[in-house]
Amino acid sequence: MLRFLQFVNSYVSSGGKGGEEESIYDIVMHHITDHPITEGFFGIGDLIGEINNTYLNKKLFGIFDMRITKWVIMLWVALFLAVIIFVPLAKRIKKDIMGSKSKWVNFWESLIGFVHDEIVEPNFDHKYIKKAMPYFLNLFFFILFANFIGLIPGMATSTGNLAVTAGLAVITLICVIAVGTVRQGPFWIIKGIVPHGVPLFLFPLLWVIELLGIFIKPFALTIRLFANMTAGHIVIIIFLYLSIMFQSYFVGLGSITGSLMIYLLELLVAFIQAYIFASLSAMYIGSSMHAH
Repeated sequence: MLRFLQFVNSYVSSGGKGGEEESIYDIVMHHITDHPITEGFFGIGDLIGEINNTYLNKKLFGIFDMRITKWVIMLWVALFLAVIIFVPLAKRIKKDIMGSKSKWVNFWESLIGFVHDEIVEPNFDHKYIKKAMPYFLNLFFFILFANFIGLIPGMATSTGNLAVTAGLAVITLICVIAVGTVRQGPFWIIKGIVPHGVPLFLFPLLWVIELLGIFIKPFALTIRLFANMTAGHIVIIIFLYLSIMFQSYFVGLGSITGSLMIYLLELLVAFIQAYIFASLSAMYIGSSMHAH
């Protein structure tokens, strides 16, 4: 127990890097904010740091920082996981026409079925379900992998970055506008978002409200995913820091137990948030196919 507390002390008080003791604010901010990779990081940090300093040290158009950060690496890892899991899986399913006896294949098929039954089918007409499935499968599993990767010690939660969640939400917004335009015509944004039968004098007010609603929905998606994936990590860090503050076996046991309980809850939250983001996206895109 003493050795574990010493490890927690050295890891948490230095932001995971060792060194001088920092305040709890500095510790939390180090773990929930992004920064360019310069060294370390599982043996590839030195190489990435050289690339950052040599080739990516100037901002694109003088605005965009293109340096590789820890969250960028986590996004790549999530993408890599999706490729190495689903490409062989698709070939296996295509080959086993009568179904597979593999528990590994059946596990992923059950999750794919979950996306079909609980996310896509309730929000799209039957003839559009197959067309919608690829996008929502990618969205759901990408967020799911990114969430779970962040729960591995030493890794980072890319979905705890506003830029990442905003990027995903903007893609959903683009899909809403594109699908609405294709299905209802180029003027759907004017006549298709206000419910039929509204008195003419109320039409301008309701149109403004509905238009704002279209752009507020992606904002809500952004904040919901970001806040939920960040809050749990902050609570875990604070629980661990309590053992350092009080230097007590009793408090240390309680803080570690509390951290473990929050960690187990975060496993559930990681799945739920992937489902909520994909489900709400399906709801928004599906509703744009029909006039109010």
